[in-house]
Amino acid sequence: MEKIIEIRNKVEMKWESISYEKKCDLSEKIFLCALSVWIIYAFNWITMFHIQWPEHLYFYIQVFVGMAVLFRYMVLIPKNIDSLILALIVLTVFVISKDRNGTGLLLETGLFIIGARKIDYKKILKVYLAIEVPLTLITLMAARLGIIENLVYHRGEHVRMTFGFVYPTNFVSHLMFMIAAWIAIREVKCTFLELGVISILVVFLDKYCDARCGEICIILIVLCTAYLKCRMYFAEKKGKKYKTSKLLNFLCLCVPFLGAGTMILLSRFYDPTKSWMAKLDNITSTRLALGKKTFDLYDIKLWGQYIELRSSGGTTDPVPDYFFIDCSYLNILMRFGLAVFVITIFLLCIMIIKSLKNPFLLAIIVIVCIHSMIEQHLFELHYNIFFMLAFANFNIQDNRKKMFIKNVSNNVLE
Repeated sequence: MEKIIEIRNKVEMKWESISYEKKCDLSEKIFLCALSVWIIYAFNWITMFHIQWPEHLYFYIQVFVGMAVLFRYMVLIPKNIDSLILALIVLTVFVISKDRNGTGLLLETGLFIIGARKIDYKKILKVYLAIEVPLTLITLMAARLGIIENLVYHRGEHVRMTFGFVYPTNFVSHLMFMIAAWIAIREVKCTFLELGVISILVVFLDKYCDARCGEICIILIVLCTAYLKCRMYFAEKKGKKYKTSKLLNFLCLCVPFLGAGTMILLSRFYDPTKSWMAKLDNITSTRLALGKKTFDLYDIKLWGQYIELRSSGGTTDPVPDYFFIDCSYLNILMRFGLAVFVITIFLLCIMIIKSLKNPFLLAIIVIVCIHSMIEQHLFELHYNIFFMLAFANFNIQDNRKKMFIKNVSNNVLE
């Protein structure tokens, strides 16, 4: 017993001797390690790989993530109680909703959102790409070599391939989020050659996947990036710095509300006898009709409910009683509940406000909000890594400048 106490005292002394900065750095590395493990595990959900993971592995990963977040908050000293209360509210709402509908994803999503506090958002995106890019290439090669199945679907006479993923739209959405992460890291350094290659990729995707929403959003990313590069170039020639206008910032902030409100109201009051609604439903691949069916079968609940979804992802066999909620906003509202829906919109607004000084990141977050009107990946971090950035550090360059100025001042004083 005395030896245990002695060892504990030595550990405490050693821990106290470590600087606050090194403790924060250690907690950050452990958190990013937990994120890496979870992304690798979750990647199996979106491909045709059928890996038999050890029993209870998912639970152990959740525990690891929880411990990493707890350790990070034990190390970080909050400047005010508001940020801690907000983090606890987010996590509590997600946990209660998880208990009501049984979706485990809510727990780790909440943990990752609050655990990303004060971490450079580009570090998170780099970890995401460092794992997703090689795993995606492995999946493509495995599908090409016949190791896993390359499912083939048909839309009329159009052949749609999955390239080893569970569905064509899932594959294209996955690529869209990876491209978005790449642009968010590169920003103005992204060359027109890179944008050209991405544009050629869209042509390829249109031919072999025909996933219109993902393709349109990739094109929007390319156009916004090219536009911002040109605006920044001409602004620098005039000796100025490009800033988005207040009107544009306000419009960007309205996108989550308009996107969510539009799709929810159209679904709720969908009437196939009205020609314009029927045509819009056809354009959105019956998403409005399925949304109307959701409202007919279920009520909006504060903490959500279990809703059985039946889709054709992962199989080409006919799915009896097909029922799926594709719109992310409607999906979150009906399955996770009103409380989680409100928190989700709130987090999106936080990200938009924090990225007002970063036009590239602002454009990407807005495009993600638009994409979520049609696709269901807003709440899925293994697709949309941007959703966990609300508490992350967006002021990277400013902090580096402050550190540089501080170092220079110290040197002058010395």
